This record gives sequence, structure tokens and C-alpha cells, in this order.
Amino acid sequence: MNIDNAIRGSLFAPDFLTEPESIGELPEWEDLDAATLDKVEGRLRSIFEAFPHESTPNESQTEDDLIWKILYSLDWTAHLRQQNLSGVGRTDVPDGLLFIDDAAKARADSMREERAKYAIGAVMVESKRWLRPLGRTSDRTVAPSTQMLRYLRRADDLTEGRMRWGILTNGAHWRLYYQGAGSVSEGFLEVDLVYSRINT
Repeated sequence: MNIDNAIRGSLFAPDFLTEPESIGELPEWEDLDAATLDKVEGRLRSIFEAFPHESTPNESQTEDDLIWKILYSLDWTAHLRQQNLSGVGRTDVPDGLLFIDDAAKARADSMREERAKYAIGAVMVESKRWLRPLGRTSDRTVAPSTQMLRYLRRADDLTEGRMRWGILTNGAHWRLYYQGAGSVSEGFLEVDLVYSRINT
């Protein structure tokens, strides 16, 4: 597979993702052996193939039957759903908040105010229906990418820079955003799982 066709965005330099002497030399990557990677790939393929993508699943089904199953398979099991970032009302409510481990989630669980939990979280998640365009408006609603950028700005301010990562996905396309990027709106990493599945 030509990885250049499966990923896009400028969050990371292309060589960092494709050259063995770049990402391959990170300790976290070196700890992954071929058997572990094959097992993860097998789990992801199984989840994706069981998902009824041809029936145009709605947002709730995409979230429950695909997105969260993929996150669990990648060991993102410590999480909270629908935590309010807003001080008043519910205008900024990402779909999920991921934690590094159960201990971090336990600390967040002890907090009464939902928005305070973002300072302990690692990544926020915003889910959309299957194949909904991430960068364009749809049905007179704001573009999902615009929504994610607003969440990231809010979380960055609220946590004084401790929460700066976000995942935006429609199940097929997964974008990783970093609030500290030079251009947050363009400096994301997007992985196309549909292309990856068809071409492997």
C-alpha cells in the first residue's frame, strides 16, 4: 500500500511517518513487535468488517459499533462520555474524553465539575455519522472540523495548555489535531481507513 494515499495533513512531516529511522526509532514503536501489530490489525479488520457501512449508519450507531470499538482495541479503555466544556449551558460537549490510564480516570471521577476533568484527560473525541464530510458544513450545521477547533481552543484555555489533543472521526476518516500546531486547522494528521482496507 502507498501510505501517502491513506494519510494526509501536515501535523507530522511525511518522512517521520514513513522512514524507519524516524518513527521506528521511538521507544514506543520499538516496543511493538510484528506479532503485536498483526494482532491489532486483525482486531481492527474484524471490527470494520462487522460494521454495516453499506446501510449508511447514523451517528449513534457509528459511534457505538465502530468508533468506540476501534478505540478500545487500541487500549483506550479509560474514558468518559459527554463531558461538558461549557461553564453555562451545553454548547461545547465533545463525545468523549480519553485518559492515559485508569488512575487518571479515577482522579477525574472524583471531580464534581465536568469541565475540570479535561485537565486530566489526554485526548478529546468527537464522532460523526459514517462518512460525514469532516471539513464541510452539512444540513446547515457547522463543519465538524470547525466544531473540533472550537473545542480545542476552549479546552486549551480552560486547562492552561494541559489538554491540547483531539480526535475527529466519521468512522472512515480519523483526524488527530494538536492545539499547539503552527496551523491547527490544516496541521492535522488524517488516516483513511476505507482506503487502507481496500488497498491491503
